[in-house]
Amino acid sequence: MEPMIPHIISEAVGFGVDRELMIHLGTTPDEDLIAFADSQDDPDDYSDVQTYIFVHFFVFVKTESISHLEKAIIRTEGWAALECDTMDYSESTKVSDLLHLLKELFESTDKTERRLKLVANAQESIERYNVAGVVKYLDDSFDALKEAKTVIPIWPEGHKDFANANGIEGECHELRYKLTGNTADADRAIGLIWRAANGFPKGHSQNIRWLTHFMRSSNLNKYRKRTRNPADIEKMVEATNTIYQFLPKNGPKEARALFEATMCFKELFEVNDSIETLDQGIELATSCVKAASNDHPERFSYINSLANFLGYRFKRLGSLADLNKAIEVVERSLPEISTSGEPSDVPWYLINGLATLLGHRYAETKVSEDLDRAIELMEAINSVGVSGEAKYLHNLGMLLLNRFRRKKDTRDIDKSVHLVRKATEMEDSPENRGSLAQSLCTRALHHKDILGISEAIEAGERMVSIAPDSDPRLPQYLHDVGVLYRHKYNVRSDIADLNESIRLLTLAFNTMPPEYVAYSMMMGHLADCLRERWKKNGSQEDFDKAKSLFQRSISGEGYLSAGDVIRLIMPATRPEEGATTEERSEYLEKVVQMIAQASPMSMQQSDQQYMMSEFAQIPSEAAAAALDAGKSAFHALSLLEQGRGVITDHLMKMRTDISELEESHPVLANQFIALRSKLGSTEKNLEAACPGVTGALSFCDIATAGSLQNQRVEAQKAFDNLCAQIRELSGFENFLLPLTEEEMKAAADPDPIVVINLSTIRCDAFIVEKHQIRNIKLLKSQLTTANALGALIRYADSKMQPHVIRLSLEWMWDREVKPVLDALGFTKTPTEDNWPHIWWIPTGFLCRLPLHAAGYHFKFPRTNETVMDRVMSSYSSSIKALVYGRRRRSMGATNRKSDKVLIVPVPYTQGQAGLPYVAQEVGVLNSLCPSLHLTPVVPELKREDILSSMRDCRIFHFAGHGLSNASDPSKSGLLLKEGVKNPLTVTDLQNNQLQSNPPFLAYLSACSTGAAEAEQLLDEGINLISACQLAGFRHVIGTLWEVSDPHCVDVAKTLYETIRDEGLTDKAICRGLHKGVKRLRNRAVWRSVRSHTFPNHDFDSDNDDTAWEAFADLGESKPDTSPTRIDLFEDYCSALGVTDEEYAKRGRRGCAKAWEASSKKPDIRDETPFRNLATQCSQHEKSDEKNAADMARKLTVVALGSGRDVGPLDLYWVPYLHFGV
Repeated sequence: MEPMIPHIISEAVGFGVDRELMIHLGTTPDEDLIAFADSQDDPDDYSDVQTYIFVHFFVFVKTESISHLEKAIIRTEGWAALECDTMDYSESTKVSDLLHLLKELFESTDKTERRLKLVANAQESIERYNVAGVVKYLDDSFDALKEAKTVIPIWPEGHKDFANANGIEGECHELRYKLTGNTADADRAIGLIWRAANGFPKGHSQNIRWLTHFMRSSNLNKYRKRTRNPADIEKMVEATNTIYQFLPKNGPKEARALFEATMCFKELFEVNDSIETLDQGIELATSCVKAASNDHPERFSYINSLANFLGYRFKRLGSLADLNKAIEVVERSLPEISTSGEPSDVPWYLINGLATLLGHRYAETKVSEDLDRAIELMEAINSVGVSGEAKYLHNLGMLLLNRFRRKKDTRDIDKSVHLVRKATEMEDSPENRGSLAQSLCTRALHHKDILGISEAIEAGERMVSIAPDSDPRLPQYLHDVGVLYRHKYNVRSDIADLNESIRLLTLAFNTMPPEYVAYSMMMGHLADCLRERWKKNGSQEDFDKAKSLFQRSISGEGYLSAGDVIRLIMPATRPEEGATTEERSEYLEKVVQMIAQASPMSMQQSDQQYMMSEFAQIPSEAAAAALDAGKSAFHALSLLEQGRGVITDHLMKMRTDISELEESHPVLANQFIALRSKLGSTEKNLEAACPGVTGALSFCDIATAGSLQNQRVEAQKAFDNLCAQIRELSGFENFLLPLTEEEMKAAADPDPIVVINLSTIRCDAFIVEKHQIRNIKLLKSQLTTANALGALIRYADSKMQPHVIRLSLEWMWDREVKPVLDALGFTKTPTEDNWPHIWWIPTGFLCRLPLHAAGYHFKFPRTNETVMDRVMSSYSSSIKALVYGRRRRSMGATNRKSDKVLIVPVPYTQGQAGLPYVAQEVGVLNSLCPSLHLTPVVPELKREDILSSMRDCRIFHFAGHGLSNASDPSKSGLLLKEGVKNPLTVTDLQNNQLQSNPPFLAYLSACSTGAAEAEQLLDEGINLISACQLAGFRHVIGTLWEVSDPHCVDVAKTLYETIRDEGLTDKAICRGLHKGVKRLRNRAVWRSVRSHTFPNHDFDSDNDDTAWEAFADLGESKPDTSPTRIDLFEDYCSALGVTDEEYAKRGRRGCAKAWEASSKKPDIRDETPFRNLATQCSQHEKSDEKNAADMARKLTVVALGSGRDVGPLDLYWVPYLHFGV
């Protein structure tokens, strides 16, 4: 009744009551007003009767006190009776009207009580209906409200009971709408509840109550989200603003009130999609969590609300900081959850929310730990029987989809489709339909199933059809269906599919606000489709629009992760896509600059490998494009250096020598050491800190794992900021930045560095000398030939393999190596024992081939057309690795030198063939130790003992079997007694930091210690050799593929004898291996040639080195201008349609399958024991090899040539390598 107060004041003034008094009484609290009224004397002479009457009337209006209304009526009746003769007509009428009003109000109190009782009955019936779900109770509620209206047909507007009655009636209509779906009930409910809220002053508790109900009703919100009536949205904005304005700022109910307000902002955001609404919601949710004590019964709900809001803002704006904070908020609360009680006591909604957030972060960063934890959490929800909710099924299904995309296990994608389909049957929402479309399309593309793609499109179109026209997510839905049509076009090549894709993407682009996170990706997808149509129809309009959209998409106009930018750019760099030479160079350079961002130091190595496998070959293409665009050799080489060996580069940065920084800026140095320690935490550290992550579900363990991961992410940011701070110091301007031109040239003093780069654009050799950096354009594009040879060497059978190796040696000589040696002036065999030395840095597929052994070794008469007859060779994975090793060498130059040789002989390994010559090899080393002034030490053949012993050794010599893991090269290793169960892995060696007392030599006398099995990681150089270098070894001897057990003895003997004669020096290592391999080569080649060419000639025994000299004296060769097997091989590759141009068009993965050889493993030849390569690879990789078996066999036939010009080939000397500094 309070809205009547202004009218009463006006009436009172009309009767002569003091205005100021009445206004004052209108603002006086109820208790003070009652006290004032009761203090008024009953006027005997009615001289002040007006004031008395209106003061008591005022009390009734504000407090509904019947006794004060009665006093007002009594005095009004007396006043009217005594003064009627003295009043004029108008005054008499006014008093009569006042008396009539007072009596009417008094008489209505009985009816009011009756109506209030009926309204209360209606409320009670609603509560019964909510509990039991019996429709009769809802009908009873409507009947009670109908009867209440007959008692008092028109309730005074502004009366509090009138407002509450409206609200209760609105609830009834709301419930009936849910039951019947009649939209008239929904509209009626919205109107009545809104009127109920506005029946109270703004900020009144009942006003907030009904506004909150107006916002929080799930039934009404579903209706509003579907209709998105602008008038309703206006009311929602007004309601949330009022709630926000009048929130209680303190008191025990503060947290609950804040939570209710937060939920109101959530509902508003889902309708208006406003960033301002999001920001206000986050502010409220943060305050709510702070206000709730740790034992608050609803604390987990409040935390979940805050995490959800932060997650919404991440999806809207793409801010990874919001996503990280959301995950951190939930993870901090996990230790508070008890798993000892009933499953129903666990806040599974919070666990589901965390799993969803982790899934979003995995999609953004590709950190596998996030995906594993998310799936673990969702499976825990399913295991306790709460999986019936559609959202739980949907979320697990989408997580399994992501795992399938990474691991290619078809069980995951099948289960994903099943779960999301089931969720869609339970709740046919646009989100569920869109997710079903994604899963169906992914499975269909994997199986090349056109019907599956059509089913996915059907689900996507259903998603669009059930979404309201005003749904802010509609542009995203249209984009997603457009992408589905592009996939269909890729399979069928039907231009109608491409046109429909462009139509949908254009519609999406035109309706999506530019600030949306998906805006840039949408532009990129539309540009890609327009480029494709331009290639079909030649439309200049399509080409121009595509170019404009593409450049906008990668310009930073919207949000894109580094990985997204790379995925958008790469298709545009293909020759047929229309980019100019300069544009292609610019695009590829941008990609190279972003590769390291996509695989940061904070990632575990397994995730870095996954990311880098996606970007294989890009640095080589960028370097070639730069040269093609007329940029300098240094500029192109710098791109190679920045884009290759990123994982190794991260490790080198964390282990760099900072002695100068410690001397001049010790505070910064200490900060650097602390941060690299955090970043250096390994996967084993994580497993040790939280073993439960891989065992039974433990919320504490999951929280611990999350905390460690967050620490690494924060440490990465701090590390980057600290490096930027250090670079501002004098003398540290280039701290941990790419090498300058002068630093590269300094690395080539005294010996030149040769980097050979193969790409689809061109092939070049970069020659770095102490005075210049130049490049030589090689004869022709050779990428696919190198790929074919590398694959064939690995998988050709025992009869074919020697001929493939010989072909590869001769091909490398003609195509890559001879032009380099000629350019450097190394055209003859040195006449004295002062051999020139070259550092070789191969890229891409050349990493699988032995550049140091290139040449025509079997040519008759003998020539010097081989690398090892002109120069000595060493390798490095990159120039930066070479510089890093030399800086570390100078750092450890003054450290104590150990005299220990750590010998690890493993002649017998579980599951592998025995190696009888290991004992002989070890015997040779033991016998030479006294003359080397070294002490042999043989540890227990246990991983931990070996790693520990390395920390105090000068030389590490391993003789045994090697393990190569094609799926994860960081798990390749040296096999001990237990075989593959517990090998000494790449990761073990990398993490065994020996920089404080760096050892001199690691001699890995085993198979494939320098092998590059993982094709997509060739440029990362992840193998046992590089692991030893990272650990701290100055020099490493290893092998590219399998080696013969007896020949290992000969090579080791020659190497250690050279060290004995020349000392433990850098040159002695290189010279010793060169001499040992060359001696082995001489014997092997001589045996092969003499058996074929001189079957009746009498020479000395096979082991007499003079036999080779006799062979050398047989004359000089003449130029041979006839087509060689190399030409035939390259022509055959071209005939098969897998040229370098085809490679560029189809991409690395597509052509790789054409070159992967058969699944048949190499045979053991002549019963000679080998230090066998135990290869591990995934099922889908084996399938790829099998599919290409026929191709491999055809190519090896060509490799054999038309006839044999030599006898049996013995090429066990080829794979030995020296990596050093």
